[in-house]
Amino acid sequence: MGMVSGLLTFPLAPVRMVGWVAGVLAQEAWDQEFSPAATRRALQAAQRDLEEGRLTEEQYEQIEDQLVERLVAAQRQQSGGPG
Repeated sequence: MGMVSGLLTFPLAPVRMVGWVAGVLAQEAWDQEFSPAATRRALQAAQRDLEEGRLTEEQYEQIEDQLVERLVAAQRQQSGGPG
């Protein structure tokens, strides 16, 4: 039966491939933008901007709050906890 079902679903292969590519792209985007390492880098950049006067204390605190929330959510997601 595996051969028959394979032949019958073969026309759907391009659709499955598009779905797979979309999944890979979504994971890569998450890794680059929302991974804990990327979030830590963004926090370090915000600290540098604060020290060099490109951000006010208030702006920095807003950015820091957002990044810490993102980091906590990512760690929850990786540990399988509630998101």
